[in-house]
Order: sequence, then structure tokens, then C-alpha cells
Amino acid sequence: MVPTIFYAACAAAAVALLMLLLPAAKKVRMAGTVLGLASIAWILVTIVRAIPVPDSALGNVGMTALCAFISVAAAVRVITHHRPVYSALYFVLVVISGAALSVLLSAEFVAFSLVIVYAGAILITYLFVLMLAQQSPGDTGGADAVEYDRVAREPAAAVTCGFVLLAVLGSVIFAPPRSTADAAADQIAAVDRAWSDLGRMPDALLERARRADPQVRVVVPRSNGKWIETQRDLTAVVSVQRGDSDTASDLVLPPSLLLDNTSRVGMSLVTRFPVSLELAGVILLMAMLGAVVLARRQSELADDERRALAGLDRLAGSEASPARSRG
Repeated sequence: MVPTIFYAACAAAAVALLMLLLPAAKKVRMAGTVLGLASIAWILVTIVRAIPVPDSALGNVGMTALCAFISVAAAVRVITHHRPVYSALYFVLVVISGAALSVLLSAEFVAFSLVIVYAGAILITYLFVLMLAQQSPGDTGGADAVEYDRVAREPAAAVTCGFVLLAVLGSVIFAPPRSTADAAADQIAAVDRAWSDLGRMPDALLERARRADPQVRVVVPRSNGKWIETQRDLTAVVSVQRGDSDTASDLVLPPSLLLDNTSRVGMSLVTRFPVSLELAGVILLMAMLGAVVLARRQSELADDERRALAGLDRLAGSEASPARSRG
């Protein structure tokens, strides 16, 4: 059951975010900042207290809470800052903290993808456009800044949607844990898939077999045609030939010799989803080319406006008139 205090903290965070999005006095924005920080801390404390963790994992829980706090605070600055360049830089901070959370969850490939794709490609593309485009000349939140930099569009609807999404995620976090039997069955199925992936990589399988027994010369298919068989204790059995002998014998591989997540995801991308991988590269290339075209148009428009303001067009026209009269 989701505690009522969690929903109260979410509602307080929603009110604080609305105070920051609406055009208000400096004191109101300061009060919204204080209320928002307190609400985020309140939510994190409620979640951490509701999740039972062993004493050895308290360090990871503390780091997770810190990265989550940084992610939420930076995300708020992304949508409340009046300068697009600074909003993009805060989004980089969101990506980095999200990557740190993925590393803590043993999802290294997801972390690398976040940093490379978002912070290294898409964010740089956005910054390339923003730096070459004409920026609002006024100070942050100044009266001479353009309207879309000073006033948020539909802040109440956006805050309401965010509050509903946070409440739904909270209900999932506070859901009762699965039974031990179901968790054990899921673990066995996951380990079986991991051993099967290792069986599809003969060189890696031979290298793991030699780790378990340096006398292994070659790994051969088993009598049923499989390269590897998973046991109930999460180990695996392979057939190997040792030394100069041509007789195959069984070798037990412990779970510590399984492939890491990065290797398995890389193999899946190449063998199961090659089309998606190529499409992602084409989309990133199109985004980069589009950014170059947009930035070039923005710079050309800015140069024309500067000439018009400086009177260079009139000066060029006056110089051309005597030339026409002499002709």
C-alpha cells in the first residue's frame, strides 16, 4: 500500500514546480525552491525507508539517493531556466546522473549509451544550433527577453501530468515484492539465457573454459548438439578435450564466468537488431546535418538584420544610384 505521506510529498513538489514556472516575484520563486528541495528530500527518504536493504547495500542506497536528487534538481532547472544554453547544460547533468544510476543498477551499456548518444551527440547538436542562433539580449528573466524565454506554456497542465506520472511510479515502487519461488524462477531463466549467449560465442566459451581448467585444448559440442547446458544450481556443463587426448569430458563452469551485460547487449545489437542499429546511426547523421542547415540559416538571418540596423543597405543603395546616373 502506498503511504499517504508519499502522495503529500508529490503534491508539495508539484506546487513548488508550479511556483517556479509561473512568472512571479523573486520571493515567491525562492519559496518555491525551498519547498521543492524539501519535497524531493521527503520523497527520497520515504522511498528509501520503504525498501528493505541489507546493511552491506546502504552505501549503494545512499549513492542512488544522491544521484536521484541531482537528476530531479537538474531536470527542474532544465524547464525553469530562461536561457536555452544553460537549460541544455543542465540536461547534460541529468544525463550524467542518470548514467550513474544505470551503473549502480549494473546496466553499464545503458549508461554508456546515455552519455554517448545524448550528452555526446544530441546535446552537442542542440548546443551547436543554440550557440549560432540569435539569443535573447536581456538578462535572465529580463523584460526585454523574448516571451517564450520568460513565460512557460501551459505550466499547470504540465505540472499535473508530472504529478500523475510520479504517483503512478510511486505505486509501482511500493508494490509488494514477488514471491521467492517466482524470483528464483526468473533468476534461473535469466542465467539460462546468459549461458546460451555464451554458447553462441565459441572463442569466448573456449576462453572461459580455459579459465576453469588451463588444460582445456578445445570445446566440442555435446551429445545432444548443444555447446552448453545449464544446471539447476546456475552452473553450466560443456564438453572439452584436454591435452593431447581426443576423448571429450565434462567441465563445470561457475556463474562467475558468465558474460557481462555490455558484451551480451553488444552481441544482441549485432545479431538480433542490426537494422535498428543502422537506423539509429542514420537518424543521428540526419540530426547533425539538420543542425548545420538550421544554424546556417539563423546566422544568415542575423547578418541581414545587422546590416539593416546599421544602415548598410541604404548606404549600398546610395552608392549604386550615382553609378546608375553616370551610366
